[in-house]
Amino acid sequence: MLASHSDKFQALYKVLFRHNLPNLLNLTATVLVFATVIYLQGFRVELPIKSARYRGQCSKYSIKLLYTGITPVIIHRVLVLYLYQASQIFYLIFGGNLLVDLLGVWSTVEDTQPSRLFFLEYRSGYYPSSGLCYYLSAIGSHPGSVIIDEPIRAIIYGTFMLCTMCFHLQNID
Repeated sequence: MLASHSDKFQALYKVLFRHNLPNLLNLTATVLVFATVIYLQGFRVELPIKSARYRGQCSKYSIKLLYTGITPVIIHRVLVLYLYQASQIFYLIFGGNLLVDLLGVWSTVEDTQPSRLFFLEYRSGYYPSSGLCYYLSAIGSHPGSVIIDEPIRAIIYGTFMLCTMCFHLQNID
């Protein structure tokens, strides 16, 4: 885009903040979070342990400072994305059916205002506008305003996310 546009600042803005395709800001944030977690995962705290039975015997017990069990998050995210894909396919084929509409009604990106596009993780051009998939989708880019505007949705999403991650964490160990 920088090579093809005459206005370089507008082209740079589009590359950093575009909504319809992956952008560099999301990529940079992902790399920074990934690097930070990898760095913090290396920290350990060693606790000295003294034996009550044997005098003078000491040992150390190492504890990770940052325990990041990311597996439940990945499992949760994949299962929700599978639900989104199935709901989208059913909606495109059988749209108008009551059961399909309860699972999720999908709207196109062009039908909305840019402020309502959330994080636009829906690369297919559709996002859930009602139904179960709407309530299980991530809260918007301005969490305060969405929580105030839609507190029921925020509570349902938070409860669902915490419960599924706890369930997956319990089954992993």
